[in-house]
Amino acid sequence: MSSLRYLDLRYNSLNETMPPQLGNLLSLEHLDLSANAFTGTIPSQFKNLSRLQHLDLHPDYYYKTMSLSSDLQWLSELSTMRYLSLPRVNLSGARNWQQQVSSLSHLQYLDLHACNLVDSVLTSSLASTSLSYVDISNNSLRDASFIFPWLMNSTRSLVTLIMNDNGLTGIIPETLGDNLNSLEELNLANNELKCQIPLSLFHSCNLAWLDLSNNNLTGEFHEYIREYSRCAHKPLQILDMGWNEITGMVPDLSQLQSLQELRLDNNRLNGSIHEGIGQLSNLTELSLGNNFLTGLITEAHFSRLSNLDTLDLSHNALAFNVSVDWIPPFNLTTIYLARCKLGPDFPTWLHTQTMIDNLDISCDGISSTVPNWFWERLPFMMYLNISHNRFRGKIEDPPIVSYYVFAVAFVSDPHLSVDLSFNLFEGPIPAILSTVSKNFLSNNRFSIANPLLCANLTKNMRFMDLSNNDLRGELSDCLRGFESLVVLDLSNNQFYGNMPKSLGSLRNIKSIHLGGNNFSGEIPSSLNNCTQLQVFDVAGNKLSGTIPTWIRDNIPKLLVLSLHSNNFHGNIPLSMCNLHELHVLDLSLNILSGNIPKCISNLSAMATLAHSNATIIDDYHYEYVNYHSTTDAVHEVFGVYNDSASLTWKGKMSKYGSTLGLLRSIDFSSNRLTGEIPTEMMTLIGLISLNLSRNLFSGHIPPTIGQLKSIDFLDLSRNHLSGTIPSQLVQIDDLSVLDLSYNDLSGEIPLGTQLQTRDASAYAGNPKLCGAPLNNTCPIHGHQISEHDADGDDDEQFVSEGFYIAMAAGFVMAFWGVCFSLILKKSWRYAYFKLLSDVYDMLYVFIAIKVAKFKRIRSQI
Repeated sequence: MSSLRYLDLRYNSLNETMPPQLGNLLSLEHLDLSANAFTGTIPSQFKNLSRLQHLDLHPDYYYKTMSLSSDLQWLSELSTMRYLSLPRVNLSGARNWQQQVSSLSHLQYLDLHACNLVDSVLTSSLASTSLSYVDISNNSLRDASFIFPWLMNSTRSLVTLIMNDNGLTGIIPETLGDNLNSLEELNLANNELKCQIPLSLFHSCNLAWLDLSNNNLTGEFHEYIREYSRCAHKPLQILDMGWNEITGMVPDLSQLQSLQELRLDNNRLNGSIHEGIGQLSNLTELSLGNNFLTGLITEAHFSRLSNLDTLDLSHNALAFNVSVDWIPPFNLTTIYLARCKLGPDFPTWLHTQTMIDNLDISCDGISSTVPNWFWERLPFMMYLNISHNRFRGKIEDPPIVSYYVFAVAFVSDPHLSVDLSFNLFEGPIPAILSTVSKNFLSNNRFSIANPLLCANLTKNMRFMDLSNNDLRGELSDCLRGFESLVVLDLSNNQFYGNMPKSLGSLRNIKSIHLGGNNFSGEIPSSLNNCTQLQVFDVAGNKLSGTIPTWIRDNIPKLLVLSLHSNNFHGNIPLSMCNLHELHVLDLSLNILSGNIPKCISNLSAMATLAHSNATIIDDYHYEYVNYHSTTDAVHEVFGVYNDSASLTWKGKMSKYGSTLGLLRSIDFSSNRLTGEIPTEMMTLIGLISLNLSRNLFSGHIPPTIGQLKSIDFLDLSRNHLSGTIPSQLVQIDDLSVLDLSYNDLSGEIPLGTQLQTRDASAYAGNPKLCGAPLNNTCPIHGHQISEHDADGDDDEQFVSEGFYIAMAAGFVMAFWGVCFSLILKKSWRYAYFKLLSDVYDMLYVFIAIKVAKFKRIRSQI
């Protein structure tokens, strides 16, 4: 095939390495091997293809990994190259990639996105004067002052420049738009640029696509629109400046008739939205959420938006003022209006929106029932959030036909998330919600859970939060169908009876919250099948029996174990010491007995300092096709569920979510534990909270307690501890709560601001303790002076008139004795008199302080 000029093998299933014999096709001008799955290195023999003009090695879209690599040494030999596409080829070894590319004088198209490119020192500019397309996105090109000049000084013919997702730092050059005045598409999204957006970018009257989102850019939005308005022809179709620090108003945009997507969300825009935005008849997306916008939204804002597909005005101070019978010109698929004023009545215009995929009308001040037609739309949604309103009444299951449609739709795309929390819904939880992937129904007045729990379409449910409702009765043994469940939260309801054995069928469960109910009996042994369990909270029930010993071997990933406020008895099992990942252990308010196992030092997660991963989370990700779109675009949805747990902290029950992962806590309070506090516990240097109060502990406080440098809360009160308070406690800088009250401690409270600045109640009930902040004064020369002395006779005998006379006589005799001995030698005399003068000064100050102290003691007595 020595005469072959054109070879196209794209979109096949070719794999393994590229044959080096391709380098023998010396006449080849066009080589397209894209959308395959080649591996290995691009053959160096490609340098022989001196006539090659078009090379495309774009890998298969679904082949995510980088399987091809190259050092680009062969590239400089291909002087006729016009089209070069090497996306997701590993070029980390091509340190001089700019030099290789710069040698291609005829290059027009360059795609090197996601190639592991890094900054390097340029020795030459681009030789090509006709380069029109450059995509170097998704690399590690950090220095904006390096990469922008390379392009600006090399070519003025660029039409498309894509540099998003690089981590670029620095500024956008002021003259970028003037130098590259042919630009039609500029994408600098997802970088770390920090500057004011240059006005020159809006001098280019060819600009059709501008994406500056997810940076730290500033500027006044209305000024950019005023600058761009000077262009007679305004082709701008996509303007994305979201997630920056842009200020100013949303001015009249009616002149931008080509605009299709406007994204200004997550900025600092203020003022009202000009009604001219309603004249943009080609607009498909309007995203202004998370700003400081105010004022009314009227029908005029949407008068000609017949193509609008996505509307995001959430988290502003906007209020809708539309008539009850308003029929919008659009049919939206995505509606985000959280924290807009839509209420108090349900927005009836939603009845006309028959294609909704995503709807968020949370925190909108709505106080009404939800019409039945609304629930019939549920099968076709991906995300529904109507939380934090005052919706009331019962939710009725739709008709059988609609329910069947719902089931079929969900089985084909099982990712619906529903958030109805913080409302006033009541009655049974409808079976229609059993097919939802993420159910957040907390803080309502639901009373019956069985229609949801015992439905037959629960296998795809991942999150179920029914906490803080009025759910009653025994928890039915219907959980076997929840094979995908990750989080189960039934806390703070009125369930009673035994915990169902079917809990053990939740093989993927990571978090179980059953606290605040009336469950009784023992923890079912079937739970040992839940090997992925991380959070187990059954606090505040009537559970009994001993703590299961199988927890160690079968649930090794446990992070939070909360059994407080139950009736567990017996010893703390030795097996618990091997829960190496445990962050929080709460066994308080039970009837446990025996000693704390010395092996508690094996809780290795508590023996390390907490790191920056402050949350215990579960990530979820899925893709779905927007069938309402003309392009059937694939959308990726990412979400994070932050787990939480309720803990007694500083005397009150608190719920921790975002900071739960930072906690390192042990609470054994209010049990019948005996013996000494094991010194081995002091090796748990990551502990933030330690509560051993209200037990029967005896012996001394371990002197190594100062090793707990991270401790913030320490409660050893109401035990039988004796001996002195260890001086090492003074070394703990962050100790905000300390309670050693009602023990049998003795001696002086160690000196240090950490201990002296506390309220005296922290040491109350220890009559043998003395020193500040207590009124008990510590012994002086073996004599105890305290508020319990019957009279001051002993003190009078010690600090008497004779004491002062003897002290003065002794001083005079010592003084003259030394002086007489120094008369014989002059140099000694001078030296000793100087020394004596210094000593005299020190003695005087010392005696004055002692006398003042004695007088103060006498006055107190």
